[in-house]
Amino acid sequence: MDKLETAKILVDEIMTRNLVTVTLGSSVEDAVKRMIEYDVECLPVIDSVGVLHGLITFRDVVTKAVLKQADIKELRVEDIMTRNPITCSPTSTVLEVVKIMKNKHLRRIPVVDSNNKLLGLVTDFDLTLLGWEIK
Repeated sequence: MDKLETAKILVDEIMTRNLVTVTLGSSVEDAVKRMIEYDVECLPVIDSVGVLHGLITFRDVVTKAVLKQADIKELRVEDIMTRNPITCSPTSTVLEVVKIMKNKHLRRIPVVDSNNKLLGLVTDFDLTLLGWEIK
């Protein structure tokens, strides 16, 4: 596969599915426990029907909770998450996503449907793996 062919690949073909998530109302402590248990540094924050509301990362926990000496048992994920993150659709191309990630300095972009329901996540690692397939 050459670079031109790769640029046309749809996000749906490379995104990470079956994500570890956290729901609105969860404590930051619960989110951290999930991050540690599943060895992930970011959790999409969804509601009870799977609609994306934000992202919470280890960096958010450190900068918005730990350094401010907040009680992570009492603090809720929505208090420190990144709200309304930049998203893409499953029909976005790899080239479109790479441009967004580069211009906005992002390491991951949630993939959502037209109702903002979370479908997956495309990460810099997904793109790195794809790069190994380019000849």
